[in-house]
Amino acid sequence: MLTFLKKDLLLFWRDRKEVLLVVILPLLIIVVLSISMSGMFDGDENLNVDLSLGLVIEDQPEEAIEVISNQISMSGKIPEDVKDNLINSIESAPPVELLTNALMSPGIGDWVTVKTLTEKEAVDSVENGGRDAMLVIPSGYTEQLLSYLYLGTENKPELSFSAKETSFEVDIIHDTIEGILNQMNLQYALSLSGTEVDMTQIQLPEGSTESIAADRDFTMGIDQYFTLSMGVLFVLFMASTVATRITLEKREQTFNRVTLSNAPPYHFLFGKTCATFILAMLQIILIFMGSHLILDVFSDRTMMFWSGLLLISIVFSLAVAGLAALMTSISLRIKNPETANGAFTGIIMLFGTIGGSFVPIYVLPDWLQKIGEFTPNGQTLSVLIEWFHFEDLSLIWLPLTVLTVFTVISVIISMMLYPKRGEVS
Repeated sequence: MLTFLKKDLLLFWRDRKEVLLVVILPLLIIVVLSISMSGMFDGDENLNVDLSLGLVIEDQPEEAIEVISNQISMSGKIPEDVKDNLINSIESAPPVELLTNALMSPGIGDWVTVKTLTEKEAVDSVENGGRDAMLVIPSGYTEQLLSYLYLGTENKPELSFSAKETSFEVDIIHDTIEGILNQMNLQYALSLSGTEVDMTQIQLPEGSTESIAADRDFTMGIDQYFTLSMGVLFVLFMASTVATRITLEKREQTFNRVTLSNAPPYHFLFGKTCATFILAMLQIILIFMGSHLILDVFSDRTMMFWSGLLLISIVFSLAVAGLAALMTSISLRIKNPETANGAFTGIIMLFGTIGGSFVPIYVLPDWLQKIGEFTPNGQTLSVLIEWFHFEDLSLIWLPLTVLTVFTVISVIISMMLYPKRGEVS
């Protein structure tokens, strides 16, 4: 198993661009959000948010996918053995569908009313005050975006966001959309091997503060909230990042050679699981320590606090490793792993939304907050917030136990799904 563990760690380390992306991007987002949102909310925990957005879809994704598929097939720059995988990836995760589904998901749809309109209807509704803003997905957006990501064209795709005037409500909608697009682009960058994506063009999300009323009056600062929420979210993406490498390993027949060797059956799976745990631990430690050094988010904290933070990080990293094991086995079972990759992206984006990573937990309805706490990132964020406020082990042992059970169940299911010799699709 150590051989496979070393292999996965070295493969990750070899891609220096991805290493820098995983380390620097979370810190960059946390710093920018903390500075830009500082003082905007002043800890108002009774804020009610009821926003409206007119969505205009002028694009024809089906036609664009067909055009891009033909361009990929005829491209001389893309290896022949990669073309089918790229086409399957396009068909399984169309960008417009991912964006609209995220905007209308329970986590965002409960506080932002999104309605699909014609451009004239959207303009009229914004002008007469019926809607706070409008978002136009222009014709050719899908083709332009996929060409930018897959074919390396220089034309940067753009969406049109407009409002009658700048306001607090408009800023929330704008920043929420930017947050969704950021996570979509991040996932594309992490999952597409060899794709040239200009990360400097990624737009950064913005958010609010998380306030907790309890036995003492304490309001969590915006910098502390984003350190915890973004740290948890980016570490969660590590599970799908490791699992998506299965596409390359299946294409290069790596797994088939492992199966035909005398290596114990589960060593390949456990190697990826352990590698994910190590990478997740390193990433969350770097995020927390980096944020503290830059923003001083954990000032005047005792050794007890840091010990608890380390314990929570270990348990969460184990949960991410278990999730990676499950995703790995599923990818090995599915004939076209790009289909699974698209599903994994959607699942993690949903987890991020209802788990409080895209938007602060308090803007979500109570019932959705309860559901979000059962996601790995939502459970961990809830534990981190409890620990940040109270440093009471009695408050966190139960949710940490739940995360541990989630890890064990995920590993067991992954072992059950792990293909035997000759069963790889």
